[in-house]
Amino acid sequence: MAMNQDWLDWTATNIARGCSPVELCEILRSHGFVEAEIRQAMAAQYPHDANDHHDQGIDYAALAQPPLLQRLTSLGGYLYPDERLQLVVLPTFLSSDECERIMAMMDSKLRPSTVTTGNLHYGYRTSSTCDLGQMGEPYIAAIDQKIADTLGIDEAWAETTQAQKYLVGQEFKAHTDYFQPSTPEYAKYAGERGQRSWTFMIYLNNTKQGGATRFTKLHKDFLPEQGSALIWNNLLPTGAPNPMTEHHGMPVIEGYKSIITKWFRDRGTGFMRTSGE
Repeated sequence: MAMNQDWLDWTATNIARGCSPVELCEILRSHGFVEAEIRQAMAAQYPHDANDHHDQGIDYAALAQPPLLQRLTSLGGYLYPDERLQLVVLPTFLSSDECERIMAMMDSKLRPSTVTTGNLHYGYRTSSTCDLGQMGEPYIAAIDQKIADTLGIDEAWAETTQAQKYLVGQEFKAHTDYFQPSTPEYAKYAGERGQRSWTFMIYLNNTKQGGATRFTKLHKDFLPEQGSALIWNNLLPTGAPNPMTEHHGMPVIEGYKSIITKWFRDRGTGFMRTSGE
């Protein structure tokens, strides 16, 4: 899609109004414009330092089409019907025995959960976290490989797997998993490893009441069901962050909620595709 005069005028007007160059670039990418067109339209206001990853040859179109999407029927899963984001539901990813074993392992290694942007405000994230991938357990390594093989992206492109536990009243308020470009958070957490792309989240138990994952901009709740997985792409096919992925880990009302979370990045060691596809 070529950038016509209306878009050039829109860009110039918003630059003159003092709008954030990074946000303007993200809007233009979300409308399908390529980086060369955006750079030309932004001219001196193009934020080179924040967008270097777009010049590193990352194939975001390929990253947005992992093998999982071609295997959904055989896996009993489906793509959530909203073109504004890529969100996959797998109702039966882990067995109840697998979930129970993981919960028994994680409960002995819990610590208070943290956020990458500081404390923000009291009560923003109140769960506990277990660094499952750092436990050196062969069983967890096998789960890691199953996640990578299912998505079809090599685990070398992923972060260490974590697990979280939410007790009554605990939550993780509305947030996105990607790192906001042109911020200290992005420089610290994405500068070398790259931006977060896919999130692979698994519910380990049925929560008695509450604890839904609410996609705030979709007005859609997903209730915890043991063994089911939610998988979503935090980026657009252009590589820009997708704000439609904002989600809220709703407060647990009765019982508890345990989950696994594994984040993949937009770069990694070796070939993007896993050998298990």
